[in-house]
This record gives sequence, C-alpha cells and structure tokens, in this order.
Amino acid sequence: MDGVTVMDRALVDSARTVPEQGKRVAGRLTGIDVARGLAVLGMYAVHVGPDPVKGGVGVLFKPFEGHSAALFAVLAGVSIALMSGGRRPKQGRARTRVALKLATRAPLLVALGLWLTSLETGYMVILAYYGACFLFAIPWLRASAKALAIAAVVVAVAAPLLSHLVRARLLPRDLLFFAPDLTADDVTSTGLLKAATVLVLTGTFPALTLMAYVFAGMSIGRMDLTSRSVCRRLFFGGSALAVGGYLVSWIATGPLGGMQAVYRSLEPAAAQMGMTPPEFFRLHQTWIHGTPPTTSWAWELLPTGTSYTPFDLLISIGIAAAVIGGCQLLMPRFERVLRPLSDLGGRVLSAYVLHFVAIALLWDASDGDAIFSVLHFVEFSVVALTAAVLWRKFIGRGPLEWAMNKLSNWPKYLGAVVRIPAQRRG
Repeated sequence: MDGVTVMDRALVDSARTVPEQGKRVAGRLTGIDVARGLAVLGMYAVHVGPDPVKGGVGVLFKPFEGHSAALFAVLAGVSIALMSGGRRPKQGRARTRVALKLATRAPLLVALGLWLTSLETGYMVILAYYGACFLFAIPWLRASAKALAIAAVVVAVAAPLLSHLVRARLLPRDLLFFAPDLTADDVTSTGLLKAATVLVLTGTFPALTLMAYVFAGMSIGRMDLTSRSVCRRLFFGGSALAVGGYLVSWIATGPLGGMQAVYRSLEPAAAQMGMTPPEFFRLHQTWIHGTPPTTSWAWELLPTGTSYTPFDLLISIGIAAAVIGGCQLLMPRFERVLRPLSDLGGRVLSAYVLHFVAIALLWDASDGDAIFSVLHFVEFSVVALTAAVLWRKFIGRGPLEWAMNKLSNWPKYLGAVVRIPAQRRG
C-alpha cells in the first residue's frame, strides 16, 4: 500500500509524459492511486461488507476476498520500484539512500502493525509483514523489469511448495488451524527468532510468499506506465494470466482429482461434525489463509484467495496487473469521476490504519456478525472518500503518510555536498 509503501509524492508528480497523441497516457501516474483507492474499497468490502458465504447480496462481494490484499501488495512493489528510479534504477549513493529509507520504514511498519493487532479487532493485519518484505526487496533495487518478473514467477511457484515442505515438519496444520498473527507479546516473550519465523513462514501473510506480489509490482514499476501500449499489455496480459490460472487450477482440482484428494484429507474432521467433506470445506474454506493445510499436497492446487498457493498467487498477480493497467488507461478519460478514488489512494496508509481504529471503537467481539452489512460498507466508503477529497484539497499529504515520510527521509541528507561560496575578487 502506499502509505504502507508510501510512494513519494514527488515521484508521482515527476512522472509526466511526452505529449504523443494516442500512444501515451496523459498526465501523471494518478492511475496508480486510483488502483490503491480500489484496493481500499475492496478491503472495506471484506472487513465490513456482507459475508459471501451466507449468500444473497453478499455473493457480489466474493471477488474482493483475498484479491484486494494482493493488489495492495503488488502496489507496494510498484511504489518501491518508482522510489528507486522507475524505468532507470538508481545507482550508487542514490540507490543506497533508497535502501536506507526502506530499511527505516520496515521497523516502523512492523511497530504500527503490532499496535493495530493489539487493538484485538479480530482482523489480520498485514503491515508487519510488509516491513519484512521491504527488507527483502533491498537487494533487488537494481534489478530490471524482466529479472523481477522472473523472480515473481519463481517465488509464486516455488515458495508455496517450499513453505508446505518446511511447515509439514515445523508446524503441521489442518483446515481448522488458524495461522498465528504476530503480536507484541510474541516479540517480547518468545524472542526475535520466533517472531521472524511468523513473519517469514508461518504467519497470516508470510513474507516468503508475499514477495511474489512485491516482485511482480516492482517489475510493473520498472515499465513505462505512461505508455498506453504498456498499460494495455498489463490489462490484457494480466486478465489472461488470471483466467489461465483459474482454468489450470480447475483442471487440476476437477478432472485430475485434486479436489477429491482434499476431501479425503477432510473426512475425519467432517465426520466428527456430522458433515460431508464438501460441506465441511465450503463452511471453513476461508480458514485457508496464508498457510494452506499440510495434510495433502493437493491443497496447493486450489485458487482460493489469500491461500497463497501457486495458483492463488499467479491469479492475484494477473488481477492486480489488469487493475493497474486499466486504471492507468481510464484515469485520463474519466479524471473527474475517478479523482476521489485517486485522493483516497494517495492517503491509503491513513485509510488503512484509521479503519481499524474505527472498527475497534464501534464494535467488539460480542457483536458477532452485526458488523457485516452493505450499509456499513457504504458508510465506510463514503466517509473515507469524502475525507480524502477534503484532506487533499485543504491539507495535502495524509497524516500518516506525512509522518512516515518525515521519519524515513533522513537518508537524503547523506553525502550532501556543502557548497563553499567563492571568494570575491578584490
């Protein structure tokens, strides 16, 4: 997320285009902020919108599950790429300053994530995992778009399998096991090694697999996003990747029998609850979050959102690429209509953090499903969009974006050249 990734506003403003009719996207990279704004609304749909499992109008909210978080993560990679030079990666001291800025923001995001988790809203918080990803991204700041795309594919395919293999020995789980989220108590009581294990491997958004999204976003950020042809390739290529991923997963889980293997692994637990394995799976499939069950390798064939299987990662990357390309194409044509989304996307860290604070103040665990409704989704969305528009008009940078920038901007002063005035000639 920006704000989560906090793209420097100067970088966005500097992304101007050469006026070449029909070939370039006019204006600045505000389409990226529109994509962030959509991700925020998708997050609200998941957190306070109606539950898709219960049917009715909630079914319309099903596409947001998992994919809004993935879009945030891909956009995090885009921000890192733009921060480090975009199409022309920074070199030397300039790249070192970017690396130090990321290294500074990493612990700040971890601390902010731990604080949000301490609010005990019942929701999983991704910020601490972004902090780990920022550190992992530093060695890749000089990489090209092609190298980063290859890294994204390799991680998307190999990391879930490696995670399955390691977790089967260290922390085996079935479907009803809920992946641990990192808390401040974990850091203070169990030590940094345990905390690092949760962040990288066993948590709800493990950085090992989350880096597939970050690499994909960095690759996109290394492209010429002012080019209409590039944005069209992102849109159609991303759409093709998503559709292809769903198709191959359907073949693997259907005709090739993968889903039957999943059902067989669920038979004991389903029998205890008096259900058939398919019924048990449908009721609890949202528990596949970040770390799929280790009871069968067939779990890695599922496309379920936030399951972090190879298919989920590749499908979500495709969707994110299509959204980013589409937003860049649409923004010049519908700027007035899309401006509120762009304003919200430019203040996404504030929107993300404050919506958790609002949930903590308005509801508690005893409220049960009362939080989930179309009305609450509309209320959160309207308030966030209105506040973002007014804040941009009268103040500017979001409050948490401003604070994050100030706290991490010290590296720009390193190596500054002190100019000594020339002596006047007598």
